[in-house]
Amino acid sequence: MSDLQEALERGNHKGAKEKPEDLKKLGKKDVDYGFGLPIPLLAKLLKIPGICLAPVNIAPQNTIDEHGNIIAKDRLTHDQSFKFGSGTSVNSRTKEESLLPCIFGQALKRHILQVVATRLKFPDVEIYGVKIDIKSAYRRMHIAFETALRSTLQFEEEEIAVIMLRLTFGGKACPSEWGAASEIFCDLTNA
Repeated sequence: MSDLQEALERGNHKGAKEKPEDLKKLGKKDVDYGFGLPIPLLAKLLKIPGICLAPVNIAPQNTIDEHGNIIAKDRLTHDQSFKFGSGTSVNSRTKEESLLPCIFGQALKRHILQVVATRLKFPDVEIYGVKIDIKSAYRRMHIAFETALRSTLQFEEEEIAVIMLRLTFGGKACPSEWGAASEIFCDLTNA
């Protein structure tokens, strides 16, 4: 049995199966905003070369509102490390040697060093800083179509699959990809 057929039979993880309406709502959001491409689950899926399905789950997390109140929120996660019968996963097929080192977070260190250097050079001048939060950051970065085919998820109840056109939560290459883009963005913002 192929990995694709096994994935179709197995379906998603328990959390997603227990909350089909939440799964539909989270997936619909990606489709509505153009971050996912829906296709009929069986009719077309088996005919697309290179397509892989990864089971998804719904992970609870917290966020805050504009008043600082903690609000429960669900996030769609893609288990691209799940191994099917072939013994491989979507993530195990990633060419690690081609990924840029993940240095996400170094922009903050560079910003602090810049503030210290500015203070030493100009001890009596006010220093202004900018904090930018990129809403739905992983949705802002699209991926190559070949990668998108390996980032496909299924909605069993709806009998559709969605090819994700954005970085996924669970993709091995995604932190590196996002880090490369966001580090440049942060440095340009702080320049």
